[in-house]
Amino acid sequence: MILECLKKLPTAKIKNEPSETTLITNYLDHIMREMLHDPDKHIVEWPNTEINESKAKKLQGIRSKQPDFTVSIIHQLQLNGVIFVGEVSPPSEKNNVYKNCNDLIRVGVFMKDCLDSSIELGADIKILGFQCVDYTVEFYMMDLVQGMYIMINIGKVTIPASLREVSNFVDDLEILLAIRKVFQESFNIFFDKLCNPSSSSTKMKFKRDTLGTPKFRKLVNKTHNCHRSCPFWFGRF
Repeated sequence: MILECLKKLPTAKIKNEPSETTLITNYLDHIMREMLHDPDKHIVEWPNTEINESKAKKLQGIRSKQPDFTVSIIHQLQLNGVIFVGEVSPPSEKNNVYKNCNDLIRVGVFMKDCLDSSIELGADIKILGFQCVDYTVEFYMMDLVQGMYIMINIGKVTIPASLREVSNFVDDLEILLAIRKVFQESFNIFFDKLCNPSSSSTKMKFKRDTLGTPKFRKLVNKTHNCHRSCPFWFGRF
């Protein structure tokens, strides 16, 4: 991972703010691939297309937003499950609190759909996700516990924008290794269930329906005032 940074990063940070595509291509992709990509087992994708887990659960016309990032499991030369999702916002959107709050909700929805899919398969795993805003990446983990989908923040790292920032990034490697460990455990369980199908997980009875986008939007103030500290509205349900 550090070697890839040394190969691809400029000596000093470029003053122009990168677009979302440039942020992914030049700064984020090589880190995620080094951490999560195995061409024969699980692959990193930036599909910006709807994942099957959400497609199977959505109501027509209600949820159409696609994840920016996925890690899909390969089984019998086919992609057979997503266990890691992510959303990315470029530096130009770092102060757009409204958009970033909605993106975090989407990450949660995608994670919930993936978790439901794994439970139906019989795999009792934890689903991972991240939200990247500017050069900051926050990682999340979701599990289903007695009817409650619990999504917790498990780490934050700042991806380097230049070689001068790589030394600081080294301190974050411990966080990435811990996330990689959780990911590997989930992959092993999920892949075993693909190879040896069994009955649904004991958590099947705790599953709950996914709220559609219109209901989730009620959680967020409609005003786009970027100076609001947080536009979430609690206690609406």
